Amino acid sequence: MFVKQVPDVSTLEHDPSSLAPRLDRATLRLGESDIVALEAAVRIKEEFGGEVVVLSAGAELNELVLREALAAGADRCLYVSDPVLRLADSWVTSNVLSRLSKKAGDAEILFCGEASSDSGNYQLGPRLSEILSIPCVTHALKIELSGSVVRVKRALEDRVENLECDLPVIITASLELASPRLPSLLMIRAASRKPMTRVELSELGLQEDLIQPQVERLTVKLLKTSRRGVVLTGEPDACAVKLVEALEKEGVLRG
Repeated sequence: MFVKQVPDVSTLEHDPSSLAPRLDRATLRLGESDIVALEAAVRIKEEFGGEVVVLSAGAELNELVLREALAAGADRCLYVSDPVLRLADSWVTSNVLSRLSKKAGDAEILFCGEASSDSGNYQLGPRLSEILSIPCVTHALKIELSGSVVRVKRALEDRVENLECDLPVIITASLELASPRLPSLLMIRAASRKPMTRVELSELGLQEDLIQPQVERLTVKLLKTSRRGVVLTGEPDACAVKLVEALEKEGVLRG
């Protein structure tokens, strides 16, 4: 079960002069679709047994945030926190997490969110599939497990598909897959006693080229928008005519 710590957008500020986001001031949280994937994994554990192992990697991971996953029903956590991963792209992240998953042990189902709440590039699941040589089913809406076979209903842009796959498999969760539970006080207290292991990046045996980003991020800026503040006055019928004329002038409508 892969999770990512992302900035909480409700706490995100920006620099007025450069319009760059102040990520250092934002509160960290688990990614939205990762939480949904975690809930799906915990439900399968409750029905069929086994354990849910949380895996994460980043530059400055906060153990308190990771313990939120343990409070939600996961059994243990392994994570890599290293400054080298500050500029990590999907290439680097998938290389690190694939090695970390091998360190955690064999798994029947590897869950992750369909996309992170910050980058949103939908690449982790497919990249892990390629590295680990395990089938991947993306955008899962519903999961049914029967023995060593999993049936997944997934949503694409133009249709819904029903797929059947042998285990092991990688599944990326859509936001509709499950409704995350609210951990009870008992679950939160229990999370503090669950094992959490920090793994050093050097322990994974990754070659230098596998932790070198392939994508360079040049800049991230806030998009400033403003309204024209045009006010139409008069009777409703007259205002409707003025509105249509204005939209036609702007090229929004064609007469």
